[in-house]
Amino acid sequence: MITVVKADFKALRHVLVVENEPLMRDLLAKAVEGAGFVVTTAANAADAMRSVKVMDPDAMVIDIELGPGPNGFDLAEAVTVLSPEVGVVFLTNLPDPRFGGKDAATVKKNQAYLRKTAINTGAELVEAIEAVLRDRVTKQYRHDLASNRPFSALSQRQINTLQLVAEGKTNAQIAALRGTTVRAVEGMLTRIFEVLEIDPKGSNPRVEATARYHQLRSQVETVA
Repeated sequence: MITVVKADFKALRHVLVVENEPLMRDLLAKAVEGAGFVVTTAANAADAMRSVKVMDPDAMVIDIELGPGPNGFDLAEAVTVLSPEVGVVFLTNLPDPRFGGKDAATVKKNQAYLRKTAINTGAELVEAIEAVLRDRVTKQYRHDLASNRPFSALSQRQINTLQLVAEGKTNAQIAALRGTTVRAVEGMLTRIFEVLEIDPKGSNPRVEATARYHQLRSQVETVA
Protein backbone atom coordinates (compact mmCIF):
# COMPACT_ATOMS: atom_id res chain seq x y z
CA MET A 1 0.00 0.00 0.00
CA ILE A 2 1.37 3.44 -1.00
CA THR A 3 0.79 6.31 1.40
CA VAL A 4 0.59 9.74 -0.22
CA VAL A 5 1.74 12.55 2.04
CA LYS A 6 0.38 15.95 1.14
CA ALA A 7 3.22 18.49 1.12
CA ASP A 8 2.90 21.70 3.03
CA PHE A 9 3.55 24.48 0.47
CA LYS A 10 4.80 26.94 3.08
CA ALA A 11 7.12 24.41 4.70
CA LEU A 12 8.90 24.06 1.37
CA ARG A 13 9.65 27.80 1.38
CA HIS A 14 12.62 29.31 3.17
CA VAL A 15 12.50 32.90 4.45
CA LEU A 16 15.51 34.92 5.60
CA VAL A 17 14.68 37.58 8.21
CA VAL A 18 17.24 40.42 8.36
CA GLU A 19 16.82 42.70 11.38
CA ASN A 20 19.53 44.25 13.55
CA GLU A 21 17.41 44.61 16.72
CA PRO A 22 17.48 41.22 18.56
CA LEU A 23 14.00 41.32 20.11
CA MET A 24 12.33 42.43 16.90
CA ARG A 25 14.29 39.83 14.93
CA ASP A 26 13.08 37.09 17.25
CA LEU A 27 9.46 38.26 17.08
CA LEU A 28 9.51 38.41 13.29
CA ALA A 29 11.11 34.99 13.01
CA LYS A 30 8.49 33.43 15.29
CA ALA A 31 5.63 35.05 13.36
CA VAL A 32 6.90 33.79 10.01
CA GLU A 33 7.85 30.36 11.35
CA GLY A 34 4.44 30.08 13.00
CA ALA A 35 2.87 30.41 9.56
CA GLY A 36 4.71 27.30 8.41
CA PHE A 37 7.80 28.70 6.71
CA VAL A 38 11.38 27.60 7.36
CA VAL A 39 13.17 30.63 8.82
CA THR A 40 16.77 31.76 9.09
CA THR A 41 17.78 35.08 10.68
CA ALA A 42 20.61 37.55 10.19
CA ALA A 43 21.55 40.71 12.10
CA ASN A 44 23.24 42.64 9.29
CA ALA A 45 23.92 42.65 5.56
CA ALA A 46 27.17 40.69 5.80
CA ASP A 47 25.54 37.87 7.80
CA ALA A 48 22.59 37.92 5.41
CA MET A 49 24.80 37.52 2.32
CA ARG A 50 26.53 34.54 3.91
CA SER A 51 23.13 32.98 4.68
CA VAL A 52 21.90 33.62 1.15
CA LYS A 53 24.84 31.72 -0.32
CA VAL A 54 24.26 28.79 2.04
CA MET A 55 20.49 28.39 2.06
CA ASP A 56 19.25 30.12 -1.13
CA PRO A 57 16.05 31.68 0.34
CA ASP A 58 12.77 31.99 -1.50
CA ALA A 59 12.01 35.31 0.21
CA MET A 60 13.62 37.84 2.52
CA VAL A 61 12.17 40.19 5.13
CA ILE A 62 14.61 43.10 5.32
CA ASP A 63 14.87 46.02 7.70
CA ILE A 64 16.40 49.04 5.92
CA GLU A 65 18.34 50.49 8.83
CA LEU A 66 20.82 47.75 9.73
CA GLY A 67 23.44 49.75 11.62
CA PRO A 68 27.03 50.19 10.36
CA GLY A 69 27.70 48.86 6.87
CA PRO A 70 25.34 48.27 3.94
CA ASN A 71 21.67 49.06 4.55
CA GLY A 72 18.64 47.03 3.55
CA PHE A 73 18.41 48.62 0.10
CA ASP A 74 22.03 47.73 -0.60
CA LEU A 75 21.43 44.18 0.58
CA ALA A 76 18.31 43.69 -1.53
CA GLU A 77 20.08 45.00 -4.62
CA ALA A 78 23.05 42.66 -4.11
CA VAL A 79 20.82 39.63 -3.53
CA THR A 80 18.52 40.27 -6.49
CA VAL A 81 21.53 40.60 -8.81
CA LEU A 82 22.53 37.08 -7.80
CA SER A 83 18.99 35.69 -7.56
CA PRO A 84 16.35 37.91 -9.25
CA GLU A 85 13.58 35.49 -8.28
CA VAL A 86 14.00 36.06 -4.51
CA GLY A 87 10.94 37.77 -3.03
CA VAL A 88 11.69 40.89 -0.99
CA VAL A 89 9.62 42.45 1.80
CA PHE A 90 11.10 45.64 3.23
CA LEU A 91 9.95 46.08 6.84
CA THR A 92 11.05 49.43 8.20
CA ASN A 93 10.30 52.56 10.19
CA LEU A 94 11.15 54.83 7.24
CA PRO A 95 8.06 56.36 5.58
CA ASP A 96 9.56 55.73 2.14
CA PRO A 97 12.95 55.27 0.40
CA ARG A 98 13.66 59.02 0.28
CA PHE A 99 14.55 58.93 3.98
CA GLY A 100 17.14 56.28 3.18
CA GLY A 101 18.69 58.45 0.48
CA LYS A 102 16.98 56.57 -2.35
CA ASP A 103 14.19 57.34 -4.81
CA ALA A 104 10.84 55.61 -5.31
CA ALA A 105 12.21 53.36 -8.07
CA THR A 106 14.42 51.63 -5.49
CA VAL A 107 11.48 49.45 -4.47
CA LYS A 108 10.63 47.26 -7.45
CA LYS A 109 7.05 46.58 -8.45
CA ASN A 110 7.26 42.95 -7.30
CA GLN A 111 8.63 43.91 -3.87
CA ALA A 112 6.66 44.83 -0.75
CA TYR A 113 7.32 47.81 1.54
CA LEU A 114 5.75 47.74 4.98
CA ARG A 115 6.08 50.32 7.74
CA LYS A 116 6.42 48.73 11.16
CA THR A 117 4.03 51.25 12.68
CA ALA A 118 1.41 50.51 10.02
CA ILE A 119 0.98 46.78 10.62
CA ASN A 120 -0.75 45.29 13.64
CA THR A 121 -0.20 41.55 13.39
CA GLY A 122 2.26 39.00 12.09
CA ALA A 123 -0.44 37.82 9.72
CA GLU A 124 -0.05 41.02 7.68
CA LEU A 125 3.65 40.31 7.26
CA VAL A 126 2.94 36.74 6.21
CA GLU A 127 0.42 37.97 3.65
CA ALA A 128 3.06 40.28 2.19
CA ILE A 129 5.51 37.37 1.95
CA GLU A 130 2.88 35.33 0.13
CA ALA A 131 2.30 38.26 -2.23
CA VAL A 132 5.96 38.59 -3.24
CA LEU A 133 6.32 34.83 -3.62
CA ARG A 134 3.40 34.74 -6.02
CA ASP A 135 4.23 38.07 -7.72
CA ARG A 136 0.89 39.52 -6.59
CA VAL A 137 2.06 42.67 -4.86
CA THR A 138 -0.68 45.32 -4.70
CA LYS A 139 -0.85 48.80 -3.14
CA GLN A 140 -1.89 47.09 0.08
CA TYR A 141 1.72 45.99 0.46
CA ARG A 142 3.33 49.25 -0.69
CA HIS A 143 3.17 51.61 2.28
CA ASP A 144 5.87 53.73 0.62
CA LEU A 145 3.22 54.85 -1.87
CA ALA A 146 0.52 55.73 0.68
CA SER A 147 -0.73 59.28 0.36
CA ASN A 148 -0.91 59.71 4.14
CA ARG A 149 2.75 58.89 4.82
CA PRO A 150 4.81 61.74 6.37
CA PHE A 151 6.01 64.40 3.92
CA SER A 152 4.42 62.50 1.03
CA ALA A 153 4.03 65.69 -1.03
CA LEU A 154 7.75 66.50 -0.98
CA SER A 155 10.09 65.37 -3.75
CA GLN A 156 13.42 63.61 -3.22
CA ARG A 157 15.29 66.89 -3.81
CA GLN A 158 13.06 68.71 -1.34
CA ILE A 159 13.59 66.03 1.31
CA ASN A 160 17.36 66.29 0.84
CA THR A 161 17.21 70.08 1.11
CA LEU A 162 15.03 69.90 4.22
CA GLN A 163 17.54 67.53 5.80
CA LEU A 164 20.35 70.02 5.14
CA VAL A 165 18.26 72.78 6.73
CA ALA A 166 17.71 70.54 9.75
CA GLU A 167 21.48 70.02 9.95
CA GLY A 168 21.88 73.78 10.34
CA LYS A 169 23.26 74.53 6.89
CA THR A 170 22.84 78.08 5.55
CA ASN A 171 21.35 78.75 2.13
CA ALA A 172 24.85 79.47 0.80
CA GLN A 173 26.16 76.17 2.16
CA ILE A 174 23.20 74.25 0.72
CA ALA A 175 23.76 75.91 -2.65
CA ALA A 176 27.43 74.90 -2.61
CA LEU A 177 26.62 71.32 -1.63
CA ARG A 178 23.93 70.98 -4.29
CA GLY A 179 25.88 72.80 -6.99
CA THR A 180 23.21 75.45 -7.47
CA THR A 181 22.59 79.11 -6.59
CA VAL A 182 21.39 80.73 -3.38
CA ARG A 183 18.35 82.04 -5.29
CA ALA A 184 17.48 78.49 -6.37
CA VAL A 185 17.75 77.29 -2.77
CA GLU A 186 15.51 80.12 -1.59
CA GLY A 187 12.92 79.11 -4.19
CA MET A 188 13.17 75.47 -3.13
CA LEU A 189 12.66 76.39 0.53
CA THR A 190 9.65 78.53 -0.30
CA ARG A 191 8.03 75.55 -2.03
CA ILE A 192 8.88 73.28 0.90
CA PHE A 193 7.32 75.69 3.38
CA GLU A 194 4.17 75.91 1.26
CA VAL A 195 3.84 72.11 1.06
CA LEU A 196 4.31 71.83 4.84
CA GLU A 197 1.80 74.67 5.33
CA ILE A 198 4.41 76.86 7.01
CA ASP A 199 4.11 80.61 6.47
CA PRO A 200 7.30 81.54 4.53
CA LYS A 201 6.91 85.09 5.84
CA GLY A 202 6.53 83.98 9.43
CA SER A 203 8.99 84.71 12.23
CA ASN A 204 11.30 81.80 11.40
CA PRO A 205 9.99 79.20 8.92
CA ARG A 206 13.35 77.40 8.87
CA VAL A 207 13.08 76.67 12.59
CA GLU A 208 9.53 75.34 12.21
CA ALA A 209 10.51 73.17 9.23
CA THR A 210 13.50 71.85 11.17
CA ALA A 211 11.27 71.01 14.13
CA ARG A 212 8.89 69.11 11.85
CA TYR A 213 11.76 67.13 10.36
CA HIS A 214 13.32 66.25 13.72
CA GLN A 215 9.90 65.26 15.07
CA LEU A 216 9.54 62.76 12.25
CA ARG A 217 13.06 61.41 12.73
CA SER A 218 12.42 61.12 16.47
CA GLN A 219 9.29 59.05 15.83
CA VAL A 220 11.25 56.77 13.52
CA GLU A 221 14.11 56.32 15.99
CA THR A 222 11.75 55.77 18.94
CA VAL A 223 9.95 52.92 17.17
CA ALA A 224 13.27 51.45 16.09
